[in-house]
Amino acid sequence: MREDEFAAIRQYLYDETGISLSTGKRDMACSRLAKRLRHFGLNSYGAYLRKVQDGDPPTERQEFINCLTTNKTDFFREPHHFDFLRDTVIPQLRASGRKRLRLWCAASSTGEEPYTLAMTLREHCPVSEGWDARILASDIDTSVLAHAERGVYDLDRASDIPPALLHKYFLRGTGAKAGKISARPELRELLTFRQINLIAEPWPIRAQFDVIFCRNVVIYFDRDTQHKLLTRFAAQLDPNGFLFLGHSENIHWLADTFAPLGSTVYKMRGATDTPPPARTLPRSVGRSVPEAAAPAPAPSAPTAAAHAPGGKEDEYNIILGDVQATRGPAVIKTLLGSCVAACLYDPETGVGGMNHFSLPGSSDEGTSARYGAHAMELLVTAIMKKGGDRNRLRAKVFGGGKVLDVASEHLNVGARNAEFVLKYLEAEGIPVMGQSLGGNRGRLVRFRPHTGQAMAKHLAGREQSQVAESETKFGRELNQRVETPPDDGITLF
Repeated sequence: MREDEFAAIRQYLYDETGISLSTGKRDMACSRLAKRLRHFGLNSYGAYLRKVQDGDPPTERQEFINCLTTNKTDFFREPHHFDFLRDTVIPQLRASGRKRLRLWCAASSTGEEPYTLAMTLREHCPVSEGWDARILASDIDTSVLAHAERGVYDLDRASDIPPALLHKYFLRGTGAKAGKISARPELRELLTFRQINLIAEPWPIRAQFDVIFCRNVVIYFDRDTQHKLLTRFAAQLDPNGFLFLGHSENIHWLADTFAPLGSTVYKMRGATDTPPPARTLPRSVGRSVPEAAAPAPAPSAPTAAAHAPGGKEDEYNIILGDVQATRGPAVIKTLLGSCVAACLYDPETGVGGMNHFSLPGSSDEGTSARYGAHAMELLVTAIMKKGGDRNRLRAKVFGGGKVLDVASEHLNVGARNAEFVLKYLEAEGIPVMGQSLGGNRGRLVRFRPHTGQAMAKHLAGREQSQVAESETKFGRELNQRVETPPDDGITLF
């Protein structure tokens, strides 16, 4: 993808959706749009963009948007928000004599968040007590919205749903549907799904909401777009309503409109005073959590206590395609050849993690953590889910050695990996505190996320041979899949 093509794609995406795609997302855009080029038999991203802009066919604009929107979600993601809904919002409505609740999930993605909200309302706003609760679930991406409306998920997606709620609110698939779960009608009837572009005017909404969830969305908008969107949210909220944002989103600059309540929960400025939730042990909806599972307060910096005699470090070994994030004393290890491992950490909370990827991006596997464009996004998200702050992240990077056989070296894998990870970190504003990249030998990397300490040891003998053999096998498979790029400056990985 040429620079001018990427610039045009970024501008068109911004004009249509408000999403400000960073310069570090070029490989991601290349990977995700490549399938549309193949679909139309095109050999130029510029030609594809002209087809989208010309409305040929009219549905392609939506396909373009679907390809470039990010859809990361889980059941009970950022569980403190659902605790706040249960412990503060619902009791406040009940105390006011109201048993009517309207909630907008403004970025529903594949549906895990709205179904988690539906479980919360079913548990704590029972119809038997006269509650009238409804959820509007919207997204700009029609493909993920269709997935959400179906309400069918792989069973392994349900690991964060408490067993009692999983049994109560989901059906387990059998026969051809074995390994799947499906949301029961009790949840579905609370939900209305609708495609909504957050920057379009006007929104097809008449109701005012008691709660708006718009988590991990405004980080993709520039400040002007954020201001417009949040101002419109304020107009759509009840005067005593609440706005929930994502863990890395802060709107202190809009203090004249929203008052922070902590943990990225906001109320309308001038609303009736709302006490913060009591500082008790968090409990997920419908289950109790043992004291040992309660998240400890974040220290101002990692301390020597982490290395106190008798202190135990969890140990993780990761391989190609793995992403591991931890909080507290831990060691993450991996063996690298031409692959790269990015080690990210938040020095204030002791949260960090490591990934292990093999190429910057791929037209076939753009959502696989074997490829850097996705592995980096997964790692940052995993760290934030553990309580790390994206704005405080520091990095150390390793790998990118020249270890593949001669038949694979024309791909220049190690050098491309090293170049990619440094460009990504620069574009995301994450400072690199240390690196060991390149050379002709593999590395054993040991990383302690809670302190940021990392060690890289060059491999020799049997371990070096094993790494070289493993990555050479991958390189040969890659040779069979990678097409020779056309002579127009476009590279498909």
